[in-house]
Amino acid sequence: MDGIKGKFMDLLHKQASRNHMKIPAMGFSDHFIQTVTESQKTGFSVATTGDGADECDQVDCSQKSDQEVLESIANNYFKADSNPAMYELQNVLANGVDYALIESTMLKLRTQHKVLSKKVLSNILEQRSACNVEFAAINETQKELEESLWTCRKARSYLNYAKQNLTTTSLEILASYRKREILKELLSTLQAIKKLKSTDVEVQKLLSECNYSAAISLLLNCKDSAAEYNHLHCVESLNKKLQETLLLTEFQLDTVLNEMILNFDMRKYSKLQEAYKLLNKSLIAMDQLHINFISAIHSSVNSVLRGYNDPNADENIKLLYEQLCDQVEADKYIPCLISLCKTVWTILSSYYQIVIWHQNYKLYPLDMPDSPDNYIQEKLRKGQSRIWNDILTKICTFLQSSKLNALKYDQFIQVLSVIQRLKKVGQEFCNENSDKLIETMQLQSEEFFQRYHLCCLEEICLFLDNESWTVVDSFANILQLPEFRSIRHSLRRHKSPPGMAAKNHNSLSVNNSPTSNNCDELVSVHSQDGGSSIYGSYGYFLRFSEKSSPFDGGLDVAMLEEDILSGIVDEASCYFSEEESEDDHKSKDYDDCSGAGNNGAGGQQLTVNNTTLNVFRCIGRYLQMCKLLHCISPKIVASMLELIDFYAYAVHEIFGKDAPVQMETFYSQKLEQKLEFVRQNVIPNIKIWPLNFSSLINNELANPDTLYGLSQRIVAMESGHCMTQQFQILQSYLNHLLPMQDRPMLSTYFEYICFMHDLARPVYTCVTSRVFDLPAILTMMSKVKWDVNHVSFQHNGYIDIMNRNVQNFAMRLEEIARDITIPFEQVWNSLAHVATRLLVEGFSNVKKCSAGGRALMQLDFTNFMSIFELISNQKFSDHRQFVDMFIKAYYFSNEQFEEWIVEQKNVEPAQYSNKQLTNLIQCVCVSDKRTRQKLLNFLGTTSTQNGSNLNVKHKMILLPEVLVVVHKCPCKLHRKLKQATDHISKNKIFHLTDT
Repeated sequence: MDGIKGKFMDLLHKQASRNHMKIPAMGFSDHFIQTVTESQKTGFSVATTGDGADECDQVDCSQKSDQEVLESIANNYFKADSNPAMYELQNVLANGVDYALIESTMLKLRTQHKVLSKKVLSNILEQRSACNVEFAAINETQKELEESLWTCRKARSYLNYAKQNLTTTSLEILASYRKREILKELLSTLQAIKKLKSTDVEVQKLLSECNYSAAISLLLNCKDSAAEYNHLHCVESLNKKLQETLLLTEFQLDTVLNEMILNFDMRKYSKLQEAYKLLNKSLIAMDQLHINFISAIHSSVNSVLRGYNDPNADENIKLLYEQLCDQVEADKYIPCLISLCKTVWTILSSYYQIVIWHQNYKLYPLDMPDSPDNYIQEKLRKGQSRIWNDILTKICTFLQSSKLNALKYDQFIQVLSVIQRLKKVGQEFCNENSDKLIETMQLQSEEFFQRYHLCCLEEICLFLDNESWTVVDSFANILQLPEFRSIRHSLRRHKSPPGMAAKNHNSLSVNNSPTSNNCDELVSVHSQDGGSSIYGSYGYFLRFSEKSSPFDGGLDVAMLEEDILSGIVDEASCYFSEEESEDDHKSKDYDDCSGAGNNGAGGQQLTVNNTTLNVFRCIGRYLQMCKLLHCISPKIVASMLELIDFYAYAVHEIFGKDAPVQMETFYSQKLEQKLEFVRQNVIPNIKIWPLNFSSLINNELANPDTLYGLSQRIVAMESGHCMTQQFQILQSYLNHLLPMQDRPMLSTYFEYICFMHDLARPVYTCVTSRVFDLPAILTMMSKVKWDVNHVSFQHNGYIDIMNRNVQNFAMRLEEIARDITIPFEQVWNSLAHVATRLLVEGFSNVKKCSAGGRALMQLDFTNFMSIFELISNQKFSDHRQFVDMFIKAYYFSNEQFEEWIVEQKNVEPAQYSNKQLTNLIQCVCVSDKRTRQKLLNFLGTTSTQNGSNLNVKHKMILLPEVLVVVHKCPCKLHRKLKQATDHISKNKIFHLTDT
């Protein structure tokens, strides 16, 4: 322990001796300091080899700057009565003997001593030149005093001589005159020197008052005056000082000129140009101004990005602009973009005002040959494009960041709105379309919209999965939805006449048709500030200054409601603020834009459910994207159509596939194509499809007490029908947004906008086909004797059963009608379809029928239809004709019957099935085998093939020209079956229904 104390005391004595080391002499150079330092450092490192902690501390100390080392010196060292040795000893031994702490403290003290010594030496060396100057001035003054003393002595000798040789009076006169002249000259000289001496103060005063031209003029005048008195030593030094002041003033002018980039002041700029004109540096100043603008763009955007990056990041690490863009977090992406736009707006606004200033003010006479003003104008014109391209490069690089794909819909719309305004700023600034910016946003928008569209489809799936299929109250028009708020006035300008949306799909008025594929290419008159249309008709650079910008305030609301179509010529006066439309024009918008959706009743409540409302909202958001980026509008409009088609497909999957009868003939060709398109192109992209509708299907759709979910089916179908009707309101507006070559796609869609009406047939048939007990009715009809010889006046019993079923169905409809609006025409038409097909099926199964039997059929049908039409309060002429024609075909002559069969064979879609026509032929031509065989061959069948529209099975085998009965001889039966089988194999068109 004593040895350790001894070593520690020796170390302290050594440190104390170093602290009292004298400062090197004036000739001590930095090289000597560096050499000594390196030697000390080397020796110290050798002495402490193997100590990892000391090496780490030494590295840390070496990495610190001199200023940081000086600031780390304890205040105790600067006190006169302090004892540094005791102070350090107390610090080191405060917690016991720690060798690592002792070594680190020694290294720290060495470093501080070295830096302090270097600093003191540096201060001495800095003051040495000033000291030499003072000594030289003292020597010069002493020399001048000696010369003055010699002059005085010489003058006294001359005066003494004059006194001795001239009279006193003459001397006094001459002396007075000479004195006066000398004093006058001296006074003039002193005044000039005084003026020169006070020039610096006066110049600084003028510069503080921003009177740069007066300061430059004063300096130039003083410089000319100093040339006259340059023989005076004091004036010579003043002349040098004036030259330095002139250089400093030019530097200050450059500084103020650089300030004009971010804070343009017309008064200051005017005085700056006058000052540069006096210096004959107007062209140089203009070149420097453009360099400053380019530099300001790079430095400003980097500064903005650094402000949104991690504040804990090392500022010494210089990152590239692309790296700074990637480091911006997603939640700061939009504020950072807006800050970038505000910054570049400040720069562009200043440049724009400089351009306007030079257009209004000429620095040189107009008649001057090769006027510099021409060069300045050309320089400014070319500089506009260059500056805008530099800004576009920066913004596009920022937009290409991967963070853009992580934004939500509202955030992405806000980005589009910001870019839309920035694009219009570029159009006003240098009349460029900013194709690079639009191309970048197009790529980003296509990626975003593809992902967002899938999210919307899956969102609709979630609504479908949780849909209660009830009517949403208080819905009268899609313009109620906030997503459509920004296009209300646009719809008024581009509305389709009520009820004519489907007829006018191929034509647009001249006023509504854009002259190009992109509406943005029209006049850029912007309405984003709302209010006065006169104010909105001016450009951004006239409405905003460098202290305010189009990107200030209300970005979350105003940008999402921006109506880009207000830029069309002669439409600015049609603009109203949204606040005004909420109160004064709301009802007018509804009446004008309701279209054919409610038979002209714009305020009537519509039948919609939560899912259709969500589809409407998705369409409204899609329209906002169409407005802000026209280049992908065809894809967006096509996605709107996919949303509607997907809803129809989902309704069909839920409500249209549980019918107890075959429904192939219930689908039109266009409807089948639409459903197949959705199945092949939309459904594979939805990850959560198919949905689980088992609870709805098992509970509601299979419950006879609720008419197999008829109310839910009606809500689903009427909501879809309402959706298509409301969508027709947008037809003209969508045509306006689409390029000319993409409009046929929309026109083709509106040609078959009534597909929900066609879809209602299979959906409602799933209910109406259960109203009657189809197998029981067919069985009862098969038991009726139709080959009677007399005409009966009493209809058959199965008609009474069917009438009671219709009455029960009507009463159930009245109960449902209390809660929802029922489309009675479609529902009753579906039931009429089922009933008439049921009757025709039963009539077609008759094998033997007389004229009286046909009359009995007509009696049954007439009785049923009269009761049916009375209960339904509807007329069904087509369905009547369908049954009447089948019954009356029995009474045709052979020629008429053949023509009728040929006609029915060629009808598309077929009214009667091959089985029905075959049975009819066999019944009518029972005694005319030749005609029967001819007609059967024409039909391509001699037996039942496809069955009827109602898939009802019978306990019999229909074979050509024979009714096989089971009690016949087995051999004869086998022979007849073999003949029939051979005929079937030959024609390949028959099949057995059931045995």
